[in-house]
Amino acid sequence: METTRGGARVPWPSPPVVATGFPGAVAPVRVGRQGIYDRRRTLVAYELLFRNHGGASADLAEGAEQDHATSQVISATFGDFGVGQIAGDKPLFINLTRGFFTGELPIPFPPHQVVLELLENIEVDEEVMAGLRRLKDQGYRIAVDDFIGEPGRLPALGLADYVKIDVAAAGDAFDEVLALAREHSRDALVVVERIEDDALFARCLAAGADLFQGYGLQRPVTLEAVSLTPSQLVCLQLVRALTGTDVPIREIEDLVASDPALSLRVLKTVVSAATGTKNEITSLRQAIVMLGPQQLCSWVVLMLLGGVTGVDTESLTMVLARAAACARLAPAVADLAYTVGLLSGVASVLGMPEADLVDTTGVAGTVREALVQRHGPAGAALRAVLAYEEDEPCAITGTGHAVYEVSRAYLAALSGAMLTVGAVVGDS
Repeated sequence: METTRGGARVPWPSPPVVATGFPGAVAPVRVGRQGIYDRRRTLVAYELLFRNHGGASADLAEGAEQDHATSQVISATFGDFGVGQIAGDKPLFINLTRGFFTGELPIPFPPHQVVLELLENIEVDEEVMAGLRRLKDQGYRIAVDDFIGEPGRLPALGLADYVKIDVAAAGDAFDEVLALAREHSRDALVVVERIEDDALFARCLAAGADLFQGYGLQRPVTLEAVSLTPSQLVCLQLVRALTGTDVPIREIEDLVASDPALSLRVLKTVVSAATGTKNEITSLRQAIVMLGPQQLCSWVVLMLLGGVTGVDTESLTMVLARAAACARLAPAVADLAYTVGLLSGVASVLGMPEADLVDTTGVAGTVREALVQRHGPAGAALRAVLAYEEDEPCAITGTGHAVYEVSRAYLAALSGAMLTVGAVVGDS
């Protein structure tokens, strides 16, 4: 694999061929990743990095642009790639802007696999300190990023689990900066950044550093995939509903289900964020219930901040009609059948094999059996719907469904899908 100074660029997974006929339905998603190593040069963690599409630069303006970049990294990591796909069971260091520490922006993931990095340009005032204490009480680990001995950042070191020192920025004062970090954060691990070669690694090792990061150990790798883009209008409607009082779960489910891209991200997010859960995800409704209103609202806000757009009407209508038709043909397992139809439609839009899409979502084996092997009532419903779309009546009857039954179900589903899409597009 070729690498450059800006880091390697690796497709994740191999870039699918995007189906034609769905202009604007997909968008590229890129996240950078760099390894963090211990004293034996064993990989122990990753740092996630923002990557603009078409370039490797992580240089950002202040304020809103940094919030946007951070939201993109979080949304892509949990909602597009999946934490397990990016890092396995290793911790993830994520750079956060001031708003995430003060509570102005939501942190929608649980604390077990993330380390929250306090950037060097964040003023450590009372508001930030209160936020750090609150996050520590919730079980989050904190890293103070790019520490070079600034007096104003010393209070944060008392709450840090990691102190990251840029050896190049520290220069000749590196030993003094490391000693200062030890003095003010006795239990924290010291991570040295910008390790360029073996000699620098040996020097920092001898000085007593615990962890190491830099091109001399691993160049940043850019992971890339394509993703459906959620509708901004649907996300806004969902935020309004979730911040209301006593909103029925059916209303929330209907809003999520009205946008295939949002539905897919919810499924992936639950699997990514709910590591260790004993419950397999078999339907969109189950995923929504597991997330809960507050966490779902946090994710939708992050999607909005990360820059969601609208999906074209043709692809949106097709996916919703296919999902609803499957649910109508398998009423005993309607939630499962809807999810199977939804994933089948999304795979068509993305141009991905259904098996590959299932692997990225991590949904239950029953979903895979119905979607990929076409087993059970949900699988038979999907076969019938696909045969109807291809105008193959003989194939329809082979599923155990009558042609008129499938036609009636599909036309009703299509009518509902067109109404949903019309409402979204008409208001946007």
